[in-house]
Amino acid sequence: MANETRLYRIVRDALKTVSEQARHFQKYRREFNAERRARTHALIDFVGDIKLQMTAFSDCYIVSDVRPAWHVLAAVQALGSRFLEEGMLTRGGVVLGLAHHSGSVVFGPAVIEAYRLESEVAKYPRILVADEVRQAAWGYHEGLCRGRLFTQDSDGCWFVNVIFPPLSDWEALSIPKAEKDLRSHLRKIRKTLLKLLDETGTDIKHRSNVRWLINQFNIVARTADAEPIDRE
Repeated sequence: MANETRLYRIVRDALKTVSEQARHFQKYRREFNAERRARTHALIDFVGDIKLQMTAFSDCYIVSDVRPAWHVLAAVQALGSRFLEEGMLTRGGVVLGLAHHSGSVVFGPAVIEAYRLESEVAKYPRILVADEVRQAAWGYHEGLCRGRLFTQDSDGCWFVNVIFPPLSDWEALSIPKAEKDLRSHLRKIRKTLLKLLDETGTDIKHRSNVRWLINQFNIVARTADAEPIDRE
């Protein structure tokens, strides 16, 4: 905090973004559920109350919902994309399982499994997705996201693609509307990744993480006719 003032500001602003998103979720949940209960004319309500929750602590955040899976994925992808644009790398796991999540109280086997994915399997700055989650949200991936939400790595793991700008305009997201021109967004990401690469210095682990992201960036850039990164 004393020696890396720029990094301090980045972390501070990122956590402010997470806190703002958590408050936005609370407001959305209250209003959505109140509106649902007011629809007394509906003979059958297939939706039910949503349980969308978000809790932040230290440099971590947890998003949960009972259904559907795309709520969590939309938030994770949008936040990860925004953080990358600002030079913040994210790593995590999205799983399906049992957990108690109420306000700041979070515990359960699903939390442990998500942490295990993040700490033991992810390795690189990628947000892994359990097979059950991927299958549950595959329609969202192929439909609204046009096949851009999930991508599979060389080790067979599926992860959330944060190279793209936020893919959802879901009103529960407090993320500003994304730049719809993909190539403009990729130019910003390219600039950020080159800066991160220059800042890695002799930190081999950090350089490996940035290099992994550059490889993912190049995959997207080539499909979008954008300039890849070829610096050694």
